[in-house]
Amino acid sequence: MTLPEPGSAFPERTFGPLGRVDIVRYAGASGDFNPIHIDAPYARAAGAPDVFAMGMLPAGYLAHAASDWLGGPGGFRRYKVRFAARVWPGDLLACTGMVTTVAGGHIVVALTALRRGEGPEGLSLPDEEIALTGEVEAELGSSVFVEEGEHGA
Repeated sequence: MTLPEPGSAFPERTFGPLGRVDIVRYAGASGDFNPIHIDAPYARAAGAPDVFAMGMLPAGYLAHAASDWLGGPGGFRRYKVRFAARVWPGDLLACTGMVTTVAGGHIVVALTALRRGEGPEGLSLPDEEIALTGEVEAELGSSVFVEEGEHGA
């Protein structure tokens, strides 16, 4: 097996389309029952055109993609994200990763998750935009790098 080099890209991993039920299930799993995420009339009264995913839901999908690429989360030393856009029901989340560093027994991967979809009715959004960016650092010895097509996508 050959280790990825800086500049190597992992294959895109796509999740979705995200459904309202997915958002409600995540609310139950995370304990985040903020009504802006699960109650459309409440969301509209709060100024949003519809419910939208909690930020940690797409962050979880991005971590899932990184875990697939790196052979599991066991070697993760650090994972961080920065939220850039809301993710709406019906959206796809397309996750990509690019190796930035391989040194000292660690690999660092820059992560991006694109929101793909029309968004809620009445809201003019691009068909694709960055929903979040992030970075994962993992130990090389604990990761089994998965070849394209082997990650169960």
